Amino acid sequence: MKRFLIKFVLFLLPIGLLAYGLDVFISSNLRKSTGFTKGEMTVWSDLYDKKVNSEILVMGSSRAWVHLDAKMIGDSLHTSAYNLGMDGHNFWMQDFRFQLAMQQPVKPKVVIQSIDVFTLARRKDLFYSEQFLPYMLGNDSLQKVTQNFIGYENYDFHIPLIRYYGKGKAMLEAFKIALGGKNEPTRIRGYQGQLIPWTNELEEAKKRMNHFTVEMEPQTVALFERYIQFCKASGIQLVFVYSPEYIEGQQFIANRKQMIDVYRKFAQKYSIPFFDYSTDPISYDRNYFYNALHMNKFGAEKFTAEFIQDLRTLDLKY
Repeated sequence: MKRFLIKFVLFLLPIGLLAYGLDVFISSNLRKSTGFTKGEMTVWSDLYDKKVNSEILVMGSSRAWVHLDAKMIGDSLHTSAYNLGMDGHNFWMQDFRFQLAMQQPVKPKVVIQSIDVFTLARRKDLFYSEQFLPYMLGNDSLQKVTQNFIGYENYDFHIPLIRYYGKGKAMLEAFKIALGGKNEPTRIRGYQGQLIPWTNELEEAKKRMNHFTVEMEPQTVALFERYIQFCKASGIQLVFVYSPEYIEGQQFIANRKQMIDVYRKFAQKYSIPFFDYSTDPISYDRNYFYNALHMNKFGAEKFTAEFIQDLRTLDLKY
């Protein structure tokens, strides 16, 4: 029996070493991708490589990612800024990015929290789950935060290569990069302006339903308040911003006012500046949007310039 076990181990050892080596090869190249999963890996890699190092952080969802030009903010305020906006995810995953940002050599002094009606909801699945692939092996903190989402099993974090099964596009992207394929930057300091025409998504949604009601998730609300308390205790200046949202899209959300009232109560309770651009002229001009929730590049840069002027009215220390 002992001899059999030795032979079995000797048989598995080279397979395991080969699998680990191939995993490292695929992951080390995939994490360089600038366009796969809409550029999310650019931000993850900057976080894990400790390259964010900014005194101003922009936090939020895709509305942060495509609305707030971090380079404009940093250049205008003569400091460093980085946009950690994350496509398709509510606050639960946004908070994980914030935790990684707090591990950078340069800690943020100001956090601009982009909020919207979906911030305190919680999705069940891992949107663009491939974005996590190159960072998963042996990553206990990532495993912990993703375990309550539909997407990966515990063994995906511990067994080399297995998580890449069925992820052909991700592996092709890794090999393309390894062979010197095109990999132009898509995000600048985390921000990416969108040159996309109006998509008619709102019109299609209205055909299916009269209104949409957003459900807040109590655990996410509690996490959001703990995040606020952490910022306050750490001396981090927090700023809330509700960026422009196309007026017809605002009217489509049945409980929009109730959702914003939650943020207003937090802002009042913790003395947080809250800039709400829901009634800004941009919100009434469809030319600045590519769908009801997201501004195009022209709208985003016009808004960022306006927001910078409002930030100047605050006594921010950075």
